[in-house]
Amino acid sequence: MKYKLIVCDVDGTLLDSRFIFNQTDKDAIAKAIKQGVRFAICSGRAYKSLRDFAGELGLAQQGDYIVSFNGALIYDPFNRKVVMKKDLDKQLAIETIKLCKGLGRNIETILYTDGENCICEKDAVYFSQYQKASLVDWREADNIIAAAKETPSISKIVFIAKNDVLKTLEAQLQNSFGNSVGIVFSSHYLLEVIPKDCDKAGGLRWLCHQMRIDISQTIAIGDNHNDISMIKQAGLGVAVANAVQPAKDAADYVTINDCANGAVAEVINKYIL
Repeated sequence: MKYKLIVCDVDGTLLDSRFIFNQTDKDAIAKAIKQGVRFAICSGRAYKSLRDFAGELGLAQQGDYIVSFNGALIYDPFNRKVVMKKDLDKQLAIETIKLCKGLGRNIETILYTDGENCICEKDAVYFSQYQKASLVDWREADNIIAAAKETPSISKIVFIAKNDVLKTLEAQLQNSFGNSVGIVFSSHYLLEVIPKDCDKAGGLRWLCHQMRIDISQTIAIGDNHNDISMIKQAGLGVAVANAVQPAKDAADYVTINDCANGAVAEVINKYIL
């Protein structure tokens, strides 16, 4: 099979725990692009958080796209414009926050109003560390529910807490809103609520349609729960060595190397170069 498009997650796949790219990966990506293979990053992050990463990888040329918010927003970095965006139903978003607050657990809530800005709760403890990695503009709100009511639109909600607490919240959200919104872990301590029917597989399909590439000619690479849909959808689904077990179970190939040691380069060398 000749693969024409690689769609790749960022955190835990291309970036290591220090949020740094492996030079081996960067070199392999450049070689694949030189051979005519398209490459796109696909992440739960906001597009503002991804623009510099895309630029560092040489992915800001005409025809390049950034898939953000787990497929709910797609950005054209060359023309600097959003080309596809889906928001949460505002009332549903507010109800999910109310359910979270009703649990009485130590869970912090972040509202994304677009691909550049977010709202966090005042005096949030976890958010300071999250913000260092997220690279988006933010403001504090005394009351996150009131802030949700006042903002014109909500792109996604991020809940931050310990994993066992988030698993309890996930079960509650699935029971109450699972048919109306998307609920997915993007990391061990991040649970996201996104528009229904928006996922990375949808982002992959959008890219294929836009680039006129058959989905059988694609490779998807990821490490976490929110990557599973595109791993299953792609012609070749890949989980990196440090991936969660469900992602590995869904994959056609699991790399020998992890995100810090050239996992993406391993895939490119094996299936492209």
